[in-house]
Amino acid sequence: MLTVHQSANSVAVVGVACSGATNHVPLSRLTPPLARRLGALIDFDGLLTDHPTGGDGAGNEAVLARARALASALPGRVTEVSYDTCGDGRWLRHVGDVEFLEAWLHHPEFHLIK
Repeated sequence: MLTVHQSANSVAVVGVACSGATNHVPLSRLTPPLARRLGALIDFDGLLTDHPTGGDGAGNEAVLARARALASALPGRVTEVSYDTCGDGRWLRHVGDVEFLEAWLHHPEFHLIK
């Protein structure tokens, strides 16, 4: 799922109820024209890393380091936005511009956050 934010009061959610590159790539290719038209940013609904972290045993610091390395290696603008998690915790999500999304689309480990 990708969320396109035009303003605080205007949001478009682009999503698909299926997993895998077969579904993620077409969905992500629809998003840049929409974001450009709206002058919007894209919320990636989590931290992007060079590979999904489910079940790899990585601690938060390792995941965060990989996410920051990936984000800094791609063109475009991206920022980390913190949010509350259950249990009074905090974690981060990436929000970026169209240039960043397009670079991520061409990355060999491209995937969407589930």
